[in-house]
Order: sequence, then structure tokens, then C-alpha cells
Amino acid sequence: MSHSLKRRLVWILLGLTLGSWVASAVLTFVFASRVMLDQVDRQLEQYSDLVNYITQVFARQVDEGLPVYEPWFRAGFAEAHQQPMVIDATPEESLSPALNIWMDQKLIAVLADSPHFDKPTEEGFSFAQPEGNGEGEWRILTRYDEPTGLWMRVGIELAGARWAMLGILGRALLPLLIVLPLTVLLLYFGVARGLLPLKNLAGQIARRNPGLLDPVSTRGVPEEVQGVVASLNALLEHLARALEGEQRFTANAAHELLTPLAAIKTEVQVCQRQMQDASGRVMLDRIAQRVDRAGHTVEQLLTLARVDPDTPLPMTWLDLRALLGETLAETGHLAAARGLAVDLAEGTAVQVTGNAGSLAILLRNLLVNAFRYAREGSTVQVALQGEAGALLTICNDCDPLSAEEFARISERFYRVPGSICPGAGLGLSIVKRIAEQHGATFIAGPRQDGSGFCARLQF
Repeated sequence: MSHSLKRRLVWILLGLTLGSWVASAVLTFVFASRVMLDQVDRQLEQYSDLVNYITQVFARQVDEGLPVYEPWFRAGFAEAHQQPMVIDATPEESLSPALNIWMDQKLIAVLADSPHFDKPTEEGFSFAQPEGNGEGEWRILTRYDEPTGLWMRVGIELAGARWAMLGILGRALLPLLIVLPLTVLLLYFGVARGLLPLKNLAGQIARRNPGLLDPVSTRGVPEEVQGVVASLNALLEHLARALEGEQRFTANAAHELLTPLAAIKTEVQVCQRQMQDASGRVMLDRIAQRVDRAGHTVEQLLTLARVDPDTPLPMTWLDLRALLGETLAETGHLAAARGLAVDLAEGTAVQVTGNAGSLAILLRNLLVNAFRYAREGSTVQVALQGEAGALLTICNDCDPLSAEEFARISERFYRVPGSICPGAGLGLSIVKRIAEQHGATFIAGPRQDGSGFCARLQF
């Protein structure tokens, strides 16, 4: 199962970025909660100072016999010991505080809509959850005013404060959420940009010809991939040495085999001239045929070793018709020896891009195959057209072949069962290989009337 390095890096970076943002949001929430609590405490101190100042003013007015103008105070201070007085609160949009005032351990006054807190025992900040207030938690500041003997408890519900804090925090984090899609795009294109040297390296390797064993260029290759490229270059160098040794061995082996085969053929021919016995001459003829076949096989193997590697061939513009004429002149004696007629269709020069040496081998193998397997005295038809790409057609009159035999005829070492003509089964496989090197298509099949054999080469 393959994995995309780009996708993996994008997900890792995106995960790290989101994790950092979440951690930052959590830390921001924690510190913001602490700041909120400090702010609530300062606000409670301000409320407590204000209430303390007002109570001192009221107490001084009562002590001095001055009139008190607060409506709630007119109800009678003494009645507050039986039922707490309710002080009307000024409507505010912000957080509303709660106020409880005790005297002699009795609740004497509360702010409108304020819950009733527990009796105060000591001064300071605390958390409380008044009865009948649901699950709301309150932050309370308790103070004792010694001149008046009053206990004051001022509180703010933390749920409202937290919602206000979350609203501020949400507005602060909103730009980060808006930037998130842009961050994903930047991460993706940033990773793609960072992996561009790897993509270029992969493209450089993919565009290389399979037979090109030169070292891969390390220019622009990231430092992290230098080791991979170095190992690849070492492997290519080893393969180049191995291929060179194989080709050298094949050439040397073919040369060493051809020399003794030629000597054997000479000795056989000498014996044929001296042999008087008819049965002995027949035996020597068979030996000569086998020697010829062995020599032909060695030559074909040597040719196959030269054209089989994927080393790019030097290509030039050449006249395929002229090359066909030269090859016909070289192989014409084979047709004459079997009494064959060669019908070469006339035409103009056909220019193709190719390697003259390899195309000469291709044409020679096609013509030799046509001459060798044609019926004696028949006609071999050769046509070359160049209107819509060069099309070479070589047809002969031979024993009919089945569809399976046509499908396998270009396989290496495959020979049609029952064939008596000498051969190694490599000729058409060499033709197919050279055609592939030139970007041409080789097709073997019957003639239009379904008889004989036609080799078609489309450039």
C-alpha cells in the first residue's frame, strides 16, 4: 500500500498547527478565567466600598438626627430586624451584584433580586452556592464595618461573568478560525513547494531511458535525499559494469564459436569432395546443414545481444527505400537459389528517422525469412509506402499458419512445428525488438486472401 509523503506532511503539520491552536485556546481560557476572577474581585471591592460608604453616611445622619431620604429607610429601621428591607436595584446591562447586610447576626437588607447568602463568619473572598439559586456559583466578598456593626456580603454570579468572558474570548479567537482555511491552503502549497526537488528528481529518473545507466544528477537534490541518490548511482554504476561485461562476454563467446564452426564447415566440405560413398555424402550433407544452422544461431544471438539492451540508438534521417534496395541486393542470391521472383513495388523515396545499422538488420531478417520459407518458384512481394507514415509489407506464399502460430511467431526461439528450414527462431524477435526501438509496429499475419505470410512494419 503506497502512502503520499505530501499528504502525510500536510496532515502532520495541520495536526501540529491545530494542536498548537487548541493548546493556546486552552491556556488563553485558563488565564482569561484568572483575569476574569481578578476583575470580579476588584468589582466586588468597589461595590463593597460604595455600600460601606453609604451605610456610614446613613448611620451618621441617624446619629445626628438628620432626615433620611431613602424610601426604603422610611419604613422604619426597627422593622428590618423582623423582615429584611428590599433595596431597589438600578437596572444595568452589565453584571448585577447581589447585596446582603447583617446586623447582630440578622439579615436586615438585601438588594432586589439578590439571593440570601449564609450568615457571615469571617471577612474575605469566597465561593458560595445560595439555596434556591439553581446551580449558579457566586463569588462573594464579606466585610465587617466595626463603627456601624454591619456585616456586608457582596456577590456576583460567575456564570454570567464566564459567558461574558467567553464572548470576549470568542471574538478574539474568531480571526484564527477565519484564517484556518487559509492556513490549510498555505500548508498544502508550502509542502508541495518543499517537495518540488523530490518531484523533479522522480521526473528525472522517470524520463531516463531504461538503458541509460549514467549517474543521476545531484544538482538541486535535498540533503536528506543525497544518500538515496548516491546509493542509486552506485547501483547504476554496478549495473553498467555488469551489462558491459555481459556484452563483452557475448561478443567473445560468439567469436570463439564462429571460428571453430567455420573450420568444421571447411573440413566437412573437404570430406564431401573426397567422399565417394553415396551414404557418406548424405551424412556429410546433414552435418554441413547442422553446422550452418549452428553458425546462423550464433550470428543471431550476437545480433540479439547488440540490439536487446535499451541503450538509445543514434538516429538520423535516412531513405528507407534506398536501404531496402541495398538489402535486397545483398540477399538476392537466396531468392535466386530457390527460384523465387521478387516483386518490388515502385515508389518514391521514403524518409524515416532511424539507425541505419539496426534497420539493415531488420530488413535482412525480414527478407531472409520470406525467401527461406516461401514455396520454391513462387513470388515474394515487397511494397513500401510513405503517404501516411512509412509502411513496409513483405509477403510470400507459404504453408498456411494458424492464429496461434501467428501470435507466437515473434517469440524468441519459437519455430513453427514441422518447419524443415534452418533457423534459430530469433529472426522475427530481433525484428520486433528493432521496431520497438524505432517506435514502429510489427505485425505478422496472412495475406488479404487468407493465405501465405505477410510481415507489416508501420513507422
